[in-house]
Amino acid sequence: MLAFLLRAVLIFMIDIPWLYFTSKIAGEMFRKIQGHKITMKLVPSIIVYLVLSYLATIPKSAMDAFLLGLTVYAVYDFTNLATLTHYTTQFAILDSLWGGVLFTLVFYAMKRFPQIKGL
Repeated sequence: MLAFLLRAVLIFMIDIPWLYFTSKIAGEMFRKIQGHKITMKLVPSIIVYLVLSYLATIPKSAMDAFLLGLTVYAVYDFTNLATLTHYTTQFAILDSLWGGVLFTLVFYAMKRFPQIKGL
């Protein structure tokens, strides 16, 4: 359980710079899509990070981690691209790649805590 929670916190902490970096671009894009600015909902956001934490237990190598993160984010991004008028190809590609980078960084970060069971 400790490893799961640590992984969830790591995913969130590593994700913060990406969210900040893309906030202006994503904010404008979603404003065009929904007609008003993004309002984050706490409970769904927590659920997302818990699911990502579970998925991040699967990879056994850095390449597996990258490909899983890429896949998870690509499913979200390219579904949005297929269904939302103002969702951009550039954002879908960059965010999908970020998913791969995020899962890889979490994979390596978790390797630094070998004493925690479940890693």
